[in-house]
Amino acid sequence: MFVDEVEVIFQAGNGGDGKASFYPGQRTGPDGGNGGDGGNLYLAVSSDLTLLNQFQGKKLRKAEDGRMGGKFRKSGKNGQDLTVYLPLGSIVTDLDTNEVFELNEISQKILICKGGFKGRGTHDLASPSNTTPLKAEPGKPGQKRRLKIVLKLIADYGLIGLPNAGKSSLLNELTKANVKVADYPFTTLEPNLGAMGKKILADIPGLIEGASQGRGLGIKFLKHVEKVTMLLHCISAESDYLEEDYRTVRKEIMQFNPELTKKPEIILLTKSDMMSDKDLEKKQKILKKHGRVYLVSILDDRFHPSKLPVFKSDFNPVWMK
Repeated sequence: MFVDEVEVIFQAGNGGDGKASFYPGQRTGPDGGNGGDGGNLYLAVSSDLTLLNQFQGKKLRKAEDGRMGGKFRKSGKNGQDLTVYLPLGSIVTDLDTNEVFELNEISQKILICKGGFKGRGTHDLASPSNTTPLKAEPGKPGQKRRLKIVLKLIADYGLIGLPNAGKSSLLNELTKANVKVADYPFTTLEPNLGAMGKKILADIPGLIEGASQGRGLGIKFLKHVEKVTMLLHCISAESDYLEEDYRTVRKEIMQFNPELTKKPEIILLTKSDMMSDKDLEKKQKILKKHGRVYLVSILDDRFHPSKLPVFKSDFNPVWMK
């Protein structure tokens, strides 16, 4: 199961308590050592998009506590830092302060929770006015945060469209992805990514009317097209309702986030091998008023997607500039 949104608690380690003790025998004075500092908790970034699965059934991540101080002025060991890896494209929101962290670079590493300070032992607490303190300081608690983590895929191109519009087949053809395909709606139950050269394509589960209000599977995944550079709108050439199909998807995108409609878009008329040239010409004419329309078929070399400008090896056709 693909997890793309979780609420978790992150906590740094608590500081270790100071030690309350005195030299034995003829030696006098306090000898209690300081505790150790609590471990910090860091967030780091990975290309593994399944990393939010680690929080299923385990909503708390905590760094190690500092150890208590010892006799003879021995300091306690510092708690070990903890680094939690999150997928590239994660947006982390502190539920109490509304502070937001965006993880958009593989090299990023963020201190999210500061470890608690050590408590002082009786040796360090001794002073001219109090030469024999009887109590040591307790360690300070580590920082604790309630966080919401939402993954928004970072892809160059987002394949959108109604269920069974051929998006997954296209992704498999263009990349090394091995996405399940079948001739029924909702074959794709989670977003899929594929790499073509240095560009990333994302296949988003099919949208249906009402997706932006929670119908079907689309609402859960619409957020994954918010960061793509271009929308590739797949419409099946077998459909008798091309304009309705197009408008349904555009309406749901508009209702979810109007900014998405401002992204560059091309229309891919998929399954073109199933139609005659005369029918294809009519269908292209219907859709051309909405933007550039390209014929696509993974079975017919005439319409092979690798011949389209957007899929050329340099990924920089003139019309995309």
